Amino acid sequence: MRYAGWYSNRARGERAKKALPHDGLFPPSSGEAPATEFAARARATWARLIRMVYEADPLECPRCKGPMRIIALKTAAVRKTLAMLPPPE
Repeated sequence: MRYAGWYSNRARGERAKKALPHDGLFPPSSGEAPATEFAARARATWARLIRMVYEADPLECPRCKGPMRIIALKTAAVRKTLAMLPPPE
């Protein structure tokens, strides 16, 4: 498979070189470890699959290239969205 334009290796490499330094908008990650072994394996599997499909690391900050961490969960919005869907069969 060949990629052209935005997805080409050259364009991706140039974007990586021009990555913005940390500008104070988002604090750098503290690198917290997952709470359990299961959570660590699940996170690694999920990240590996995303990396293989999209050729991008979902656990890396696009601004500072540091590791990303969870800062909030939007459970109310998820419940509202699920309430609008028909019940599973």
